[in-house]
Amino acid sequence: MAEGSTMPHTTLAMVESSQPAVLFTTETSQQQSRPLRRKISHHSTPAFSSFLRTTSGSGGHFLNNLLQRTITNRQRAEIQLQGLLDEPEESLPTFIRRASDQLTHNNLSLEEVSKLLNTQPFIIERLVNVLYSSTDDDEVIKTLNKIEVQKLTRILNSTMDVRALVFFMMLDENSDYYVTNNELASFYEKYLQHLKTFDENRLQEVIQVLLQKFHLDQKSRIDFEEFYSIVSKDSTLLQSLSQFTVHPTWFIKTSSDSREQENKFQRFLSHCCQQQRIYEIQKNKLTIDYIKDNLSRIIVLFLYILINLALLLYVVIYRATVTKSNIFVIFARIGGLLLNFNCALVIVLMLKHTILIIRTNTFLRKIIPVDDHIDFHKVVGRVIAALAILHTVAHMINFGKLEDHSWGTFMFTTKPDVGWVGGFAPISGIILFIMLATIFICSMQWIRRGGHFQVFYWTHLLYLPFFVLLIVHAENFWKWIIGPLSLFLLEKLYSILTRYSVKSGRTYLHSATIEQSNVVSLNIHRPKNFMFKPGDYISINLPRVALYEFHPFTISSAPEDTTFLRIHIQAVGNWTKQVYQRFKEISEDDSQENHVKVYRADIRPEESVADLQAMQADHCQDANDDNEGNEDNILETRIKSKKREPIVINGPYSSCARYIFDCKHVVLIGGGIGITPYSSILSSLMAQFRASRVICKHCNSINYNTKGLIENRRLKKVDFIWVNRDQKNFEWFLNLLRQFEQEQDYYLASNPNDNRFLDIHLYFTEIKHDENIGNVPLDLATQIWKQVSGQDIFTSLKSKTHIGRPKWEEIFTQLISDENASTADDVNVFFCGPNTMAQAIRNHCATFRFRFYEEKF
Repeated sequence: MAEGSTMPHTTLAMVESSQPAVLFTTETSQQQSRPLRRKISHHSTPAFSSFLRTTSGSGGHFLNNLLQRTITNRQRAEIQLQGLLDEPEESLPTFIRRASDQLTHNNLSLEEVSKLLNTQPFIIERLVNVLYSSTDDDEVIKTLNKIEVQKLTRILNSTMDVRALVFFMMLDENSDYYVTNNELASFYEKYLQHLKTFDENRLQEVIQVLLQKFHLDQKSRIDFEEFYSIVSKDSTLLQSLSQFTVHPTWFIKTSSDSREQENKFQRFLSHCCQQQRIYEIQKNKLTIDYIKDNLSRIIVLFLYILINLALLLYVVIYRATVTKSNIFVIFARIGGLLLNFNCALVIVLMLKHTILIIRTNTFLRKIIPVDDHIDFHKVVGRVIAALAILHTVAHMINFGKLEDHSWGTFMFTTKPDVGWVGGFAPISGIILFIMLATIFICSMQWIRRGGHFQVFYWTHLLYLPFFVLLIVHAENFWKWIIGPLSLFLLEKLYSILTRYSVKSGRTYLHSATIEQSNVVSLNIHRPKNFMFKPGDYISINLPRVALYEFHPFTISSAPEDTTFLRIHIQAVGNWTKQVYQRFKEISEDDSQENHVKVYRADIRPEESVADLQAMQADHCQDANDDNEGNEDNILETRIKSKKREPIVINGPYSSCARYIFDCKHVVLIGGGIGITPYSSILSSLMAQFRASRVICKHCNSINYNTKGLIENRRLKKVDFIWVNRDQKNFEWFLNLLRQFEQEQDYYLASNPNDNRFLDIHLYFTEIKHDENIGNVPLDLATQIWKQVSGQDIFTSLKSKTHIGRPKWEEIFTQLISDENASTADDVNVFFCGPNTMAQAIRNHCATFRFRFYEEKF
């Protein structure tokens, strides 16, 4: 190859054969050490190349017009690609040339390039193989220099013709200008094996559909002209191929790199600026609209603060003017009186049956922010901790100032006779402080959510001796607590009576299904008098796992199912892992002996459906058994038998999901296992549709009693949004969605003038969708599969699966901007999932003025 010139030049090698020529382009720049491999078809002769060098003028216009009529799509794309490959470094855009200053290494491995371009290494390997040739035919290209990466970025941001050609060349593995059926199948086999989200069992079906789309089921190979014709005539495929690009921002320093180069002072300033922005955002939230939307919360919070201030002023005035106490006694008495009020209030906030009554009354729940009772409980708990410190420290300092006895005598003996029960106040105060510190520390988020729920559960039971000791410690505390404690004891008595009653709480396990992603679903025989609403949750006790522990779980089944209750448990803590392992490792003999059917949907996904079918069959069998004898006696006999797996139910307890049927348009958002409340709701809605179904006796056509549907519910539209890593985790839930889609299709066919009732939006986050080159093969496959089968490639639903995280602003805008959109006042957003996602959704709801409800247990 020629050297000595600073500009690149081309050498066209022509041979007397049917094989296409190969055009090599070289540069004398030290950065460009590897020749560029370009494949030019045999139509690209020197005479054809001369057309490109024709000067402007009338002759030039004539030749250009002639060129446009005779040039093929491939030749046009190759000419454009060649121009990009021959472009000198000095002509590259400034933002691309600056990349050399940011990259630390001259040569980058293909893995590093794939990270820079945010795609799979497999894609980069194919790109390198079609664009660059090794100096040694046997050598595999493993690195690229900076200029090569820059030009790769330049090519992938060029015209659609170039990008389509490059993608075609990636499929053409043996570089013979044709893509064969074997090459297409091989490419997708290697590509899809890197995607954990994709079901490998469907690989051959997908490949067969792709072959059919590109006519490779009828012929052995296609050229670029036929490939380009198929893609360009299909708008969806053309849109997919338009994503075959990279955003040329790979040269920008990552936040981690810049973070490492910052000194401590710069980090401090950055942190201060960030806190200032957060403060400004919070300050701007306090608008008229915000006050209107949160009026009940603001009023309750104002009353709470006002009561505490009133009690504080009372203590200060009384102790300073009447008893003439010193400053430390005043602080101690302030802490004591406020502790009386807050310790009584903290009980009221967790009266679950009282909260259930408030939730069922529309007027009460509007004036009382009952959905914030758990958050308010946490706030009051923190206030109690702070007041306890104030009360204790003030008394300790005051004891040190007294001269009657030594400080140790005051603190650790009853001799000074402090308090109203035998001078026991100081010692009981120390014990109370230790108890409170234990409860407070073990209630931290990192304890409860970090797999140590049992620690939180057992230490929280210290509230029983805590309140008993507090009555002995404080002379007037019983006056504050007598009302809340009476309600609390009544609720506990009612709970104990119902939980161990055969008609409402004591039952047995029917079957268990080991789902994927460490989830086990339990199907429980439903007691006769157990009544609940969609979205409610229960606390369950499995005596053979832990004798005295109760743990809360949302009911996944619908209230219309009168035979079974279903819950889903994810193995994240000690107790849940024990439950999961018990049924996963149970032997077949033990399963038969205990009359518990165990299905392994994690190994055989079809068994999740088999479980539901078996439940329906057993429902009929149970009904026949109940008709033959007394139901209570039969159930009592089954539970008492050692061959049954006993289970105790406590509840049901309500959540904000009870409001769903009182709304006009709801948006149900679930993150991961957080979809379980909405499983019950969608199951109930589907049961209502089926209950209104009428089948013609003559033609077997399906019609619906729309009058009954309209009169029985206010809810007119449901948008279900599920965000999860992949569909394999919750195949059981996809079965429910498939059934609902089918039911909705029946309804719309019977009532074509009605609008869709349910819209499903699924987001799988394991594959990040940044519209880069790595997602194009998958997007093409999903679009083609949708066209041929009418179903989504991942879920077999008619609704499309979205790759990546949801763009909440776009989703919420669409809710109020479509043809049949709702108003902001009609939209109610219900969420159950991770706290980080909840915060983001809450902020967007505040912007759009949607009412936001979050499931908390």
